[in-house]
Amino acid sequence: MSARIAVLKNVARDSEPTMSFYQVWHQPLMTIGGEQIISDIITLCGGRNIFADLSVDAGEVALEAVLARNPEVIIASGMAASRPEWLDQWRRWPQLRAVAEENLYHVAPDLLQRAGPRLVDGAEQICAIMERVRQRRAAE
Repeated sequence: MSARIAVLKNVARDSEPTMSFYQVWHQPLMTIGGEQIISDIITLCGGRNIFADLSVDAGEVALEAVLARNPEVIIASGMAASRPEWLDQWRRWPQLRAVAEENLYHVAPDLLQRAGPRLVDGAEQICAIMERVRQRRAAE
C-alpha cells in the first residue's frame, strides 16, 4: 500500500462513509458490485459502494435505482483517459446529492479496470476524491 493511501485511509477511518456510485458506462447504465476490487478500493478510501449488494462484478442498473440511493459522489470511468461527456448528464437531476455538492469525478479506466501495478495510482485518485468530498462535507 502506498504511503498516500495509508494516510488517507487513516483519515477516512474516523469519518462517515462517503456513499459512492462508480459508473462504468452510460448506455446501458453500468456499475460494479461489492465483490469487485474497485468496490474494495472505495471502501479502503472511506467510501461505501451504493451497489455493494449486487452479486455480479459489473452489471446494469436502473437510473431510478441510482436516484433512490442518492450517492454523495459519482465517479465515472468511461473508455479513455479523458473525462467522459456523459458524466455531466447527471446535472439533469439537481436533487441528487452528488450533483448538488458538485461531486462528479472521473478516473481513467486504465488505472482501475485493468488489474496491474497502476491499480495503486487509481486507488490514490479514489482516495484523493473521497478526501475532497469529506472536506466539502466538513465545510458545510
